[in-house]
Amino acid sequence: MTSSDAVPGRHRLRTPDAFAGRASELALLQEELRRASEGEPRLVLVDGPGGIGKTALIRRFLGTVTGGCVLRASGAEGESTLPYGVLAQWVEQVPRPLPDSLGPLARTPGCLPTSPEPVAAGFGLLDLLGEVGGVQGQKQGQGQGSGQRSESGPVVLVLDDAHWADQPSMNALAFALRRLRCERVLTIVALPDPDVPQLPGGTRRLLADVRTLRVSLDGLSPDEVSLLSAELGSQRLSPAASVRLRAHTRGSPLHVRALLEQVPAPVLMDVTTSLPAPHSYALLVLAGLAGCGAPARRLVQAVSVLGTSCLLSSAARLGRVPQPLPALQRAVRAGLLHESAVSTAPEVAFPHPLVHAAVYQDLGPAHRAALHARAADLVGDEYARLRHRVLAATGPDEHLTAALAACARREAAAGQWAVAGTHLRHASRLSTTAEERDRLAVEAVEALLLDGRVREAADLADGFPDSSDPALRGYARGYVARVQGHTSRAQALLADAWEQCERDPSLAARTAEQLSHTLITAGRAADAARWAERARRSSTARGPGGMLRYCRLTALGLTGAFEEGMACSAALPDPALVPPADVDLLLGRGQLHLWSGELVEAQRDLAGAVANSRTVPVPLQLLSAAGLAQTLHLLGDWDRALTHAEASASIADDTGQAWLGPVPHTLAAQILAARGDWDRAQGHVRFASAAPGCAESTPESVYAAVARGHVADARAEPQCVVDALRPLLRLAGHDVVNEPGVVVWQELLADALVQLGAYAEAAEVLAAFEERARARGRHAALSGAARVRGNLHAARREPRLAEAAFLSAHDHAARVPIPFGLARVRLDHGSFLRRTGRRTVAVDRLQAAYDTMYGLRALPYWARCVRELNACGRTVPEHPAQQPSAAGDGVTGALTPQELAVARLASQGLTNRRIASELALSVKTVEYHLGHTYTKLGIASRIGLVGKLAPPVSAPNHLPPPPHPSFLPGR
Repeated sequence: MTSSDAVPGRHRLRTPDAFAGRASELALLQEELRRASEGEPRLVLVDGPGGIGKTALIRRFLGTVTGGCVLRASGAEGESTLPYGVLAQWVEQVPRPLPDSLGPLARTPGCLPTSPEPVAAGFGLLDLLGEVGGVQGQKQGQGQGSGQRSESGPVVLVLDDAHWADQPSMNALAFALRRLRCERVLTIVALPDPDVPQLPGGTRRLLADVRTLRVSLDGLSPDEVSLLSAELGSQRLSPAASVRLRAHTRGSPLHVRALLEQVPAPVLMDVTTSLPAPHSYALLVLAGLAGCGAPARRLVQAVSVLGTSCLLSSAARLGRVPQPLPALQRAVRAGLLHESAVSTAPEVAFPHPLVHAAVYQDLGPAHRAALHARAADLVGDEYARLRHRVLAATGPDEHLTAALAACARREAAAGQWAVAGTHLRHASRLSTTAEERDRLAVEAVEALLLDGRVREAADLADGFPDSSDPALRGYARGYVARVQGHTSRAQALLADAWEQCERDPSLAARTAEQLSHTLITAGRAADAARWAERARRSSTARGPGGMLRYCRLTALGLTGAFEEGMACSAALPDPALVPPADVDLLLGRGQLHLWSGELVEAQRDLAGAVANSRTVPVPLQLLSAAGLAQTLHLLGDWDRALTHAEASASIADDTGQAWLGPVPHTLAAQILAARGDWDRAQGHVRFASAAPGCAESTPESVYAAVARGHVADARAEPQCVVDALRPLLRLAGHDVVNEPGVVVWQELLADALVQLGAYAEAAEVLAAFEERARARGRHAALSGAARVRGNLHAARREPRLAEAAFLSAHDHAARVPIPFGLARVRLDHGSFLRRTGRRTVAVDRLQAAYDTMYGLRALPYWARCVRELNACGRTVPEHPAQQPSAAGDGVTGALTPQELAVARLASQGLTNRRIASELALSVKTVEYHLGHTYTKLGIASRIGLVGKLAPPVSAPNHLPPPPHPSFLPGR
């Protein structure tokens, strides 16, 4: 987001018009413009600190204004004593004739403007606003600030930097605004704080009026920081780098932009390095530091080494300041430190992270290292002590390497992968031998991947020198390639590493585990099961990610060895009692239940896995949430399914888990398309299709194709379904793609082929699908296949065979709790019965389908039920009734997927701790998302969420009127 808030010495950026975020603020301004256009004068206050983007927001808003008259003015510190300077800026933009009272302000050749009487100036501005807003005729002048006139648009009166405006102009503005009644005028006033002393009392009271809309700008979110980096033409920041830059600058667009320009991309992306302050900002801070005196300077420098805050006594000892209070007083007066009382011990802190960065970066390498070395002897916390020792190190250090590695392994055993990964990277860098360096680097790659920091892991793996152990190098790079979705490369690297690591049982077991996972992705389940067994035999130690047992159960399930897989997990206790160390086994069992149609058991296991996954590696968290979402979708709990799918998709995108991202995105697209929410569904389709591994990895590309197929099916576009799914027929030997319990696409393809008249091809697709589903006992898949076969026989005019197929579909659906699948059977069966003249029976089937579709809010399919019932002579009543709708969807477009997931659970009454447990987030993260959600939705509490995200209504006993014809998709 751009900003023209003046800051001396600011470097001009390459892309001054770059803009990111502020969607909710823009929406508020556009709503105020609409109200003003209807004859309701509106006043908007835009406030926020310098550099926060007030000017940029107004500029972007004005770019959306079409027609009307835009008058812009800005206060300036050097002109604040110039009478009517601001009013003159507005007057100069209005083509003559002007009201007589404002004539003296118009510049004429050879004459200086004169000042009108105060009351006359107010009346003149009032007349001007009424006259310009009511002018009929053509536009005159060009540009946003040149007095555009339009027959339909209102006047948009803008005053930027109002705290520097002259008082006569502000008095005239307040006089005019208080007297507007029905004029079409939108006034926007921007300033840092409405309580600044420069504002006249009348203006302050007007801005504080309850009818004034206040838009207070906060810093950009991490997502907006990432978007701004792309808008500026630099490398788009990763989620972790965006979070760090946002915290460092508190989201100030001015400072974010400065650092994006001044700091090299590798430094911005490497979250283990310190970020500097923008150059112009640092100069101001260092000037203040230089004037504080030596004791205060040493105190401030000591605080910068200890962190952004610390105890005053600790900083005094490190800075060797015997009398810290006078030094602190000087630092506080200079704006370099704040003080606060914590119990009886005073604490000091920097007022802004950029102040800390400026002071710390100015220390110089030698002074900085010396202070860190002293700090390591002063602090008592092991993590802090190790951090200071690392920052003081000037070369390899055997003892420090051993201490870092020991601490990292303890943290890894406790599931603290973020700390473990950071310590292991430092340990590798400080190691004294090449062999130890490479082994520690491999452990760091594992920890970083399990923490979801894929890009850091990839950079570290790529940095292995050619002289390193080929087994270690191949394993690290193969593991990264698998997570990135590069299945073929991962398989080759890991197979080569296996050949090289026979003398290292632990590395051999970890390599075999990764090969097992890779072969599952490649659709070779039997080979994957053999590699899982080989990994189990190679070493008694479990792999770092705890994924081996999950891989084994998954591979067994895909080969049809369901009983053997269940036997492996028979010793598990109740899901609520399973410890985190066994989440992988519980997750594997839940997947087996899901694929076999035992959905109630699957929900228990997968909900238990989600609840216990907060301390497990990121991949297990994502797999648990995705599996639970799939289960809830089949069970008909679409709201919770969508919550978990979108949360899982968001985490997968943020952590670079390319191999898993398409799964939750596809499920979210399927649910949203079935509800007629086309824009959000297409958004998930785009994410699924854009996964880095999609072009190479079969499952990722399959899920993206299936997402497109589901959207096309909901839109009743059979040719689009065929275009998306027909290429999958080439994957007949892929175990994942063709397992009926994993991803169902043959049913959609065959149904679309029937609608297009390709009966022979549809029958061929169904036959292969039914054979495998029958062999595995997949009743949900068999129900869908029988439904499509009923449609095929009906299209071929084989009514007896069609009836038998539909009855078979009902029988299979009765064995598994799949409300939507059963409703589709009833809808198609009812349609067939109507066409064969059995309308009474057809109405019963169609009414049952209607009730289910209504409860699920499956709008496109519900619309088909309405049409069929009407065709049966079941006239829809004319009285008004609420149509099913995705409650809240119309007001949540500005929310991110994770914000929406948190908001939905909060609206259902769950506590923050319960939400954190269900979504595998921290309580602080939940609080952060709720705060942003309240701001975006314009509410103050959870009570407001209930109205915005109301639960679905239950199916009524009467039929609502059919939807508008433009909504009904053709079929």
